[in-house]
Amino acid sequence: MLNSLIHIRDLKPIFKKNREVEREQLVNFIKQKTGLESSTYLINKLLKDEIIHRTGYGKYALKEKKDDYMPELNAKEKEIYQLIKLKKSLLDVCIWRTSIVNEFSLHQPGIFSIIVEVEKVGVDAVFNLLRDNFENVYVKPSREVLDNYVSYQQDAIVVIPLISESPLINVDEVRTISLEKLLVDLVSENKLYEAFQGAELTYIFQEALSKYTFSKTKLLRYANRRGIKEQLEKKILSLLS
Repeated sequence: MLNSLIHIRDLKPIFKKNREVEREQLVNFIKQKTGLESSTYLINKLLKDEIIHRTGYGKYALKEKKDDYMPELNAKEKEIYQLIKLKKSLLDVCIWRTSIVNEFSLHQPGIFSIIVEVEKVGVDAVFNLLRDNFENVYVKPSREVLDNYVSYQQDAIVVIPLISESPLINVDEVRTISLEKLLVDLVSENKLYEAFQGAELTYIFQEALSKYTFSKTKLLRYANRRGIKEQLEKKILSLLS
């Protein structure tokens, strides 16, 4: 029991129907169940006990027991990251390998790229640094280069600009991609991540959102920076409804 007035099972109908509810909806539902004029205490207790959580301003959902997303990094990504931080320590960098998408994919590509995202001012410098130390390094590759070279080379290194205020996480002291950023970038960079488009993209979203915790607010804020907020909002709504 949350207390003598309401039980978690009492909440399931409203959240099952709406997935995400406005505060006013939740207040009215609690009043109907308990007869209380003020529901602030119960809402705060639900939040404190992690029965519900905030999904946005004045919006709530049931707290599901999911893991936090922690993408795998192999030795090469760590080596590249450490080299950049050693030589260009002031630059913001994000590194990841496209193989991490296979966790959510129906079809499993066998050729992967290492994506190195660096703030715009340092893109050329990082490209030159990596080109002097590794093979198959490309900077902002065109569609032709992607199709004729990158797509056939295992672990080709692709250097692209890092969008400011990108949601990043730390894994083994390496700045890498968050789930929110991954999903947004798969949509926004559809040429670079062509293998994950169409019906495959919808499947990836379904798997990712059902398996791991994510912040809808963070995802949509980043999508807005990439100019695809409305598109992502509709996609998420259709998947969570």
